[in-house]
Amino acid sequence: MCPRSNRASHATSGKVEFLKTISAYFKIIRPKNLLMVALTQGIIYHYLFASIGTYTTLQGFILYLFISTTVLIAAGGYVINDIADFKADFINKPHKTYIPYPITERNGWIFYISIVIAGFLISIFIAWKTQNIPLITLYPLASMLLYFYSFKYKNSVLTGNIIVSLFIAFVSGIVMVAERHFLFHSNSQLQSEAVLNILIFFMVFSFLVNLIREIIKDIEDAEGDKTQGIMTLPIKYGFTRAKNICIILLVVTIAILLIWIISTTLLLDFRVKVYLGLLVVAPLIIIIQILTKSTQKKDFQHISSILKWTMLAGLGACILMSQTIIHD
Repeated sequence: MCPRSNRASHATSGKVEFLKTISAYFKIIRPKNLLMVALTQGIIYHYLFASIGTYTTLQGFILYLFISTTVLIAAGGYVINDIADFKADFINKPHKTYIPYPITERNGWIFYISIVIAGFLISIFIAWKTQNIPLITLYPLASMLLYFYSFKYKNSVLTGNIIVSLFIAFVSGIVMVAERHFLFHSNSQLQSEAVLNILIFFMVFSFLVNLIREIIKDIEDAEGDKTQGIMTLPIKYGFTRAKNICIILLVVTIAILLIWIISTTLLLDFRVKVYLGLLVVAPLIIIIQILTKSTQKKDFQHISSILKWTMLAGLGACILMSQTIIHD
């Protein structure tokens, strides 16, 4: 082979490796999940808060910066989790493992630190512009919690699952903290109470659904976790007990949903009740039926996907409910 052909071959190989590495940096932060985070806060602002009809604390460019800080917290959490967990991931999901190849462990740490610093600087800027100092403390607290989850609490029964689920609830909860003055001192008090009711409903719903999903993922990943000495619920107590706990949590979630649908005065629109029944409650009932018969990894992967779509359906319900809130 001539030298020119060798140079061309090396150049092509180098481009392929470069593109593979860039792709890995993109995939490691789970762009679909980050989109869900941004979508959640975007819907809260553009539908629920807009239904009150007064100005929020965060507006325009500052609002998008605020959403970006939440996205960066989540992105950092995914990166640090992959750094801490790459040995187990080689067994559980080798096709979705990006550390130590094509991203080295050192470069993974650099990427993680860069994300954390960028998000913290943005949160300082937002707090300064809005004179909302508590926002500065929320970012490092959330980042530290996800860090300790990856290296300490993940190797514990249920504690790690609860931490991750609390963070999912935090995605909408942090909005309540940022807009506490708007929510509690609005001229449209009835509408504010309605929005607060919907936000609390969505926080509880997202916490419970994600907790179930985290336990399902632990069942799915039990083989790799066991080889690394990670003590999750299914490893310590067995698959049957883990499945039974999921079923109990599903029944509790369904009961809370039904009680809320029946008792709340917010759902004046019959469409909302039908929507919640068909797209949120019904899938949870179906999951219980699937769980009772599930034995293989693909079954739990299927359940995990249904739960993710149910979370999205719950977010869609927030849009419908916002239309039932009448302006003063």
